[in-house]
Amino acid sequence: MNRIEACPKRLEQELARIGVRREEAVACAQADLTLDGAFAEIYLLLTRKALWFLCAQDSSKTHVLSGYPENSPPAGKTLRLREYYAFPLQQLRDPAVEKLVTGGLFHIRFEDRERALCMFTNQHANEVYKLRDLIEKCLKGEPIEEKDLQYGSGERYCPKCGAAYPEEGRAICPKCMDKRSVFIRTLSFFAPYKFRIILMGLCVLLVTGMNIFWPYLSGTILYDGVLNRTAEGSSHAPAAALAAVVLTMLGTKVIQQFFGILQGYIVANMVPDVVHTIKNRVFDAMQKLSISFFARRQTGGLMTRVNNDANDVMGFFIDGLPYLAVNGLTILVTAAVMFILNWKLAIAACCLLPLLYFISRVMEPRLNNLYGRRHRTRRNLTGQINDNITGARVVKAFGQEESEVTRFSKHNRRVRDAEMAIVGYDNRFYAAYVIVETISTLLVWCAGAFLILDGGGITYGTLITFVGYVGMLKGPLDFMSYIFRWWSGSLNCAQRIFEILDATPEIYEKQNAVPMPRMAGDVLVRNVSFSYEPNKNVLTNISLHAPAGGMIGLVGHSGAGKTTIANLISRLYDPDQGEILIDGVDLREMSLTDLRKNVAMVSQETYIFMGTIWENIAYANPGATRAQIVAAAIAAHAHDFICKLPDGYDTMVGSGGRSLSGGERQRLSIARAILVNPRILILDEATASVDTETERNIQKALDQLIQGRTTISIAHRLSTLRGASMLYVISEGKITEQGTHEELSRNQEGTYYKLLQLQNKALALRGIE
Repeated sequence: MNRIEACPKRLEQELARIGVRREEAVACAQADLTLDGAFAEIYLLLTRKALWFLCAQDSSKTHVLSGYPENSPPAGKTLRLREYYAFPLQQLRDPAVEKLVTGGLFHIRFEDRERALCMFTNQHANEVYKLRDLIEKCLKGEPIEEKDLQYGSGERYCPKCGAAYPEEGRAICPKCMDKRSVFIRTLSFFAPYKFRIILMGLCVLLVTGMNIFWPYLSGTILYDGVLNRTAEGSSHAPAAALAAVVLTMLGTKVIQQFFGILQGYIVANMVPDVVHTIKNRVFDAMQKLSISFFARRQTGGLMTRVNNDANDVMGFFIDGLPYLAVNGLTILVTAAVMFILNWKLAIAACCLLPLLYFISRVMEPRLNNLYGRRHRTRRNLTGQINDNITGARVVKAFGQEESEVTRFSKHNRRVRDAEMAIVGYDNRFYAAYVIVETISTLLVWCAGAFLILDGGGITYGTLITFVGYVGMLKGPLDFMSYIFRWWSGSLNCAQRIFEILDATPEIYEKQNAVPMPRMAGDVLVRNVSFSYEPNKNVLTNISLHAPAGGMIGLVGHSGAGKTTIANLISRLYDPDQGEILIDGVDLREMSLTDLRKNVAMVSQETYIFMGTIWENIAYANPGATRAQIVAAAIAAHAHDFICKLPDGYDTMVGSGGRSLSGGERQRLSIARAILVNPRILILDEATASVDTETERNIQKALDQLIQGRTTISIAHRLSTLRGASMLYVISEGKITEQGTHEELSRNQEGTYYKLLQLQNKALALRGIE
């Protein structure tokens, strides 16, 4: 979330010169175009007494429409003003923004004359719109709070490097991401398993020790201690010494395998529990997020975060991290032992290892980008599959199977290309590591042979030991070449998981929320404005009242904003401006649990969950008895069709179950609402898209449902709203008419009258009164 500045630092010196004190500033928005369309540095400064127009002198500044010039933030140098004007608020009216193709025009009414001040590109749109809202609050004499100064959904560019974020709405830069903190935080999931981790660490140490001991045992001890002495005629029994070495070698391998298996057993039993915990926490966090979070994201992308990301993270911790410790420790101890045995050969064997580290550091950021790209292609593919399966009936009805196959192939090809890019880049890692391994082995052989022939103080057994150690490094180095790719992918997945866990719900319950276990049901919507996207109002200054136990109706064309009002009253969203009161209490001050228990919605889009009829009706009230469920079904006129199903109330419906007609689903939805027994009922096109006979059955159920409840009904069928005490006509997000059915029917110039006449003619053609 961005915050509009009170006064940019680079303006302070010039403001002091023209007599404006910094503490007087309320907010300042930047614009970048003059009325002639030329680039300029313009500031609109709001103080407690006036609106200031400030235009800087021409400069050689490069105008960047996105990102940062030369990958660095703009400097905060003091500017000089070319012109400036003050517009006292007492004479200022109607601040407004006129939308243009690539930005907007800001204008005001001053001294009863319309005055355009400047234009701006979309880069500065959010702050100019926010300044307009703040000016309106000042003109009304309303106080400005901290929340009024915030705008937008966040930055689109990394403040550190200036690069655009790969995913819109996700402020994560793969290049600048703090991987260490993400890794440490992921380890916190293993905190409950401290004893197992300590035991696993002991296993790692023992396995590493056996690995290190093996080349020394098979080289120096076997060749120099047994075979070489036997060849020189030593008095020791060669068979006994050889047997002792063989038994020691066998014991070493047995111990190594035993503790390796024990380590694997610990990991295999611990990590699935951690995966289970992560998935539960992610899903739990998602349930607490607002509906807007889901509206902005693909279903496939969210499914990927819950399922695939957790598995990918834990894949690294199962097969990667434990063996990273083993292999890393093996490399360090092996290098130390080689230096103890002979520092000259050790330098020959290890001189290229720093080069590998440098190569890995250079190539890792590119891997992060490739993994982010792969995730996005997988997410899009999963979303396309979900769309195809969900809309299978539409696909079949329009014969679009081939086009869906083509669309799937396009997404699938992108996934393949992303995978191939990762594999191709990873092969460069592997090639570098193989080259180093090969060169190190050759260097040891050459240097060792030279030292033996030159009398350099080493034996053949020592050389064999060194070759064994160099060979032993091959496995760890191969593992390290792969672990960087694994590490990058795992941390990308972990970061996406933590985004869900750290996300703050837009709709939340305050600490000292007002408990309202039973409401009277008086609903007051006062001066409410709302937008799903910044600067695009869906509702503007809406005010309406639904008295307790009464019924009001919302009428208007599709897209006018009727369902949005219903969503706001249910508090699926919070208004940008204004307030919604139930029994005199603002929804934002109210207990969410009590609100959900007292407000129910019957929508035209009824969702049936996979399960039985019992479970679907009882979804809103899981503690309901069978008698209550049957009573709700009878009241909803659903009992008769349920009894005709093969298994009655135990019939499986939803995904993989029996299909229900639109009217049957709607009556189940009404039964859900009856079972909740709400004080406030919202009917959103509850009889839409059904035939006349089904509509009559549903209407009978609704007539029984609304008795004694505050009802807000949204309907295109105006005849269903005759019983409403007040009707509100919504057009383009504003209330254009209000009154009873009789009052609005007499206004022949009004929208309601025209809608009523059109509907009566359409019904007459169908032979319906």
